[in-house]
Amino acid sequence: MSVVWIVAMAVGAGPWAAGASGAGVGAAGPWAAGASAAGPRAVADVALSCAVATPAARPLVFEPKVGLAPRRVEARGHLELTGCTSPDGTATLLRSGWGSVKASAQASCTSARDVRGSAVITWFGVNGRPVGTSRLRVRADRLVAQRPADTLLTGTVAAGWLAKERVRGGITPATALLGCATRGMAALPGSGRIVFG
Repeated sequence: MSVVWIVAMAVGAGPWAAGASGAGVGAAGPWAAGASAAGPRAVADVALSCAVATPAARPLVFEPKVGLAPRRVEARGHLELTGCTSPDGTATLLRSGWGSVKASAQASCTSARDVRGSAVITWFGVNGRPVGTSRLRVRADRLVAQRPADTLLTGTVAAGWLAKERVRGGITPATALLGCATRGMAALPGSGRIVFG
């Protein structure tokens, strides 16, 4: 199966680029993301849209655990991007991918801020072969107080495929806010959507 690699290397504090503020805290808590994380956009403005998920039995890992009190947290893990489509026709060669991510931010169960980092994406085409890369820059200074997990999928493409496009998205976790508040969150399995453009 073809997949897109997202490799995010921490820069200073690490990459949790925020920028998308969610619309309310649901049962899954503020770490719940979703397709709405990309915000309302005209379809014609979207260069690429993909489903995104952590691979089976390989969730994103946080160190130290995310808890009620904000603190510097690093995240690492893998992401699969599948079912990619290009509404504006500029990235029709990009179909799917597989990613490895490393990031950090000042984070808690209900917030994230001071995001720093970068990412590299290797894209795969319809035949499963690599067709190019994108280098992402992620940065967020303001507080994201509703869905901090969205910050893992937010930034700008600095070079390569989709250069200068904005990147936004979100991951809906299986873990509810109550579990994060009472036990802390060391891992985040989940799925959602990522949009370029």
